[in-house]
Amino acid sequence: MKKISNNVLLGRLTQILNVAILVFFIVSIVFLLKFDKINVVKVSSEPSYLKAKDHLHSVEHPLKQNMAEVDYYAVKLDTLTEHQTKVAGDKKAVKALQEDIDRTKKTLADKMEALAQTEQAIANERDAFEPIETEYNELVAQTENAKSTFNVFMYITMILFIIKIVVWAVWNYRNSKNLRAACSWMEKATAPSWAFWGWIIPVYNLIKPYSFFNELYEETEYALTDKNVMPADNKSDNDFVLGFWWGMNLLSVCLMGYIIMSTFFGDGPAFYKLNHNTVAVVAIIMWAVYILMEIVVVNKYNKLNKLMCDNEKVF
Repeated sequence: MKKISNNVLLGRLTQILNVAILVFFIVSIVFLLKFDKINVVKVSSEPSYLKAKDHLHSVEHPLKQNMAEVDYYAVKLDTLTEHQTKVAGDKKAVKALQEDIDRTKKTLADKMEALAQTEQAIANERDAFEPIETEYNELVAQTENAKSTFNVFMYITMILFIIKIVVWAVWNYRNSKNLRAACSWMEKATAPSWAFWGWIIPVYNLIKPYSFFNELYEETEYALTDKNVMPADNKSDNDFVLGFWWGMNLLSVCLMGYIIMSTFFGDGPAFYKLNHNTVAVVAIIMWAVYILMEIVVVNKYNKLNKLMCDNEKVF
């Protein structure tokens, strides 16, 4: 007789974690929609804000040149004025210098007028730009606050999901060890350690957790029917159930995660063409179906585990 461990509590813990994951995911989506409501307004107002900002910069652009020209002609006028004492005895030179001073004064007056006009235009433009900038900055602040709240609940969801994966892996590992202890042929089957490695290796983790659990499920059913603990005709057609469960897992976590990021946080076609509320509702439905299917799958295997424990002596 082999020692078979009862892992039902671990299975139930994954179910509890799944319910918590679904609850926090739904709350996350609610806050995501609140963020999106503000973000859509911010994105729609951004072109007018940037246009006003560019226009202000174009108005401010001549300012440095105007100031440099005023400084240049002011210095030139001072230099010419100082030079008058050096040519005091030369009437022709005095006359030419005076004409140059008069031209410089006129040019300086024109440049000062141009500078004043530029400064006035900048002041007017800044007065017009200020409420636009204030409104836009308020939208940015509100968007960041809403995004931060969403991130808190999404991070909690992700942490719970990781904890669930760890518990799921431990549950699978212990169930695999049960089969190895009860069935000699399982020595040639997938090693129990793949219950963990299957989730860790990139790309491979898209299929290995499913194939590991599928093998575990089928071999457990075979062991129970082989020992006449469970009637052969009572074996469930688990291929569809497990395939549907894992397919919903990939669609919900991978595909829907990408769609959510593209729709709510991108600036591509998905943001403008997809209905954001519809995406949120579909995401909740897909996650609910996936979570429900996983709870059903865990419940079905827990029953098999209990049968093995109750009939431990036949193994």
